[in-house]
Amino acid sequence: MTKLPHINLRRRAPAIGLLCLYAYLAFHAFSGSQGLLSWMSYSDEAARLEVRLSDARAQREALEADVDALSADTLDLDALEITARRKLFISDTKEITIYLDPQGTR
Repeated sequence: MTKLPHINLRRRAPAIGLLCLYAYLAFHAFSGSQGLLSWMSYSDEAARLEVRLSDARAQREALEADVDALSADTLDLDALEITARRKLFISDTKEITIYLDPQGTR
């Protein structure tokens, strides 16, 4: 029967402690609140928010163009007529209105 060598824990304690510290730091470097996985999710979120921001800016520019077309300084009568027809359902007496059923039921 072979005898196992005796391990002196007192002599190995600093190495074991240092190994545990390295394992703790490595774990938090990957999955901690400021770790690699959190950083990747933040960068994905930032890219998604950039897309939303560009969409909101485009919508704002379109609305500002509509407001400028309807301002009192440079009143565009065609834009006013289009907006009145769309919002107030106003039409000329010589025009015919054709209502389409969007659901296709009769």
